[in-house]
Amino acid sequence: MTLHEYVTTLRRHWIVIGVAAFLGVLVAYGYAQTLPEQFRSKASVIVLPDRGENTTELVQGSNYVQSLVQSYAVVAASPYVLDAVIDDFNLETTASELARRVTIDAPLNTMILDISVVDEDPEHARVTADAIATELSDAVAELSPEGADARPAVRLETISPGNLPGAPIAPSMRLYAMLGAAAGLALGVGYALVRRLSGVRILDTEDVASFTDVPVIGEIPTAPRGATVANALLGNPDGRLAESFRTLAANFRFVDMDNSINVILIASGSPGEGKSSVAVGLSVALSESGHSVLLIDADLRRPTIADLTQLEGAVGLTNVIVGDLPLADATQPWGHGKLHVLTSGAASPNPGRLIASGQLRKVVDNARTGYDFVVVDSAPLLTVSDPLWLAPLVDGVVVTARAGATRRRALTSTLASVDSTHTTILGIVLNRVKNSEQSAYYEDEAHARLRMPRRLRHAPPTHEKVDDEERDDAGLDVPRSATAREA
Repeated sequence: MTLHEYVTTLRRHWIVIGVAAFLGVLVAYGYAQTLPEQFRSKASVIVLPDRGENTTELVQGSNYVQSLVQSYAVVAASPYVLDAVIDDFNLETTASELARRVTIDAPLNTMILDISVVDEDPEHARVTADAIATELSDAVAELSPEGADARPAVRLETISPGNLPGAPIAPSMRLYAMLGAAAGLALGVGYALVRRLSGVRILDTEDVASFTDVPVIGEIPTAPRGATVANALLGNPDGRLAESFRTLAANFRFVDMDNSINVILIASGSPGEGKSSVAVGLSVALSESGHSVLLIDADLRRPTIADLTQLEGAVGLTNVIVGDLPLADATQPWGHGKLHVLTSGAASPNPGRLIASGQLRKVVDNARTGYDFVVVDSAPLLTVSDPLWLAPLVDGVVVTARAGATRRRALTSTLASVDSTHTTILGIVLNRVKNSEQSAYYEDEAHARLRMPRRLRHAPPTHEKVDDEERDDAGLDVPRSATAREA
């Protein structure tokens, strides 16, 4: 991953990272509240030579004492001293446990020892610090070498008795809050990076580019609420949605410069990824530029083009394949340009056999000679094998994926299946991309819908209902009980 990808990933998941940091602060603060308060008392002693008759003796004694200070610091925290303190005060602890609450500091180039004791009771901390100072003084007297007069050569004097602490030193709420925030940030960032690297669901073009070289040739935003892609295109031709399909149509000039692209198969891995909506939108955009276009609904299992366009679906592709009608008689004009639609036709008990038949090749070949572009909608590739039979008949395949829903593994499998047919993959179209920015160049489609003709806003109900998967595939955001069609 590049630095830009890291930054983009963190920006995309900033809410999760922020919430994780906030929760980390709350958890750490709550944990700190459960900890007992700790108080520290400090007593200071000085190590002195017991004699010195002249300057030379004083200097020698001072140097001698300084060489012993570090040793006495070790003695102060040893069982030799602490056991005596425990016996004097009848403490219910051991020397090792008490030593963990005792800190002995010897400032550099001094003869001073600072004895610090931490305890939950401030008075107990003060008494213990004074007791250690007293017992250390006795220990030094016992361990110090004696002079000719049988007196110890070194003695300890208390220069600062233990103080009574007024405020606890722990737990530090600020420290715990900072640690909790840091832990939360780390977890949030880790979650964002894991999501980015694992790629559970595809969110944008950068996600696609991270695992495949197939380009994203179009990003289609979500249709306005309560409308399908088809009636949004007809009702608001100047909107962002319509412009995204025009961009997709324009990109076909660059996807394969060496070959002519006339017959295009629109495929998806799973239901609900918007292949039918993309097929309709691309057909409209191509016809707007003056090209003659034929849209074929080759999804004979769950056809949706007739519902999207509100055309007669009982006569169409299946009738042409079995020879009941010629292609010209089965197609129906739709939209404002040179666009014709060949719906799925009468339901067939063996749709797979019709798709695999040689008669379908003749239908596609006839369409190729009669139209500038032929757009073929197919069944989901990971569900049935129909698109694999269609792929050799076309010039290229466009794979649709739904932003925020399609999984990386599913898209990878879809691309691999198409590639196995040795058909050119023209690119990937990301459907249902969220609009993060508004532009003055495009009309607000939500308001434009209010200016649609009544027949487009409230299309008459049909005798068939679009089921849940077809509704998702067509880009419908209306309630599940709605059966509105487009004009």
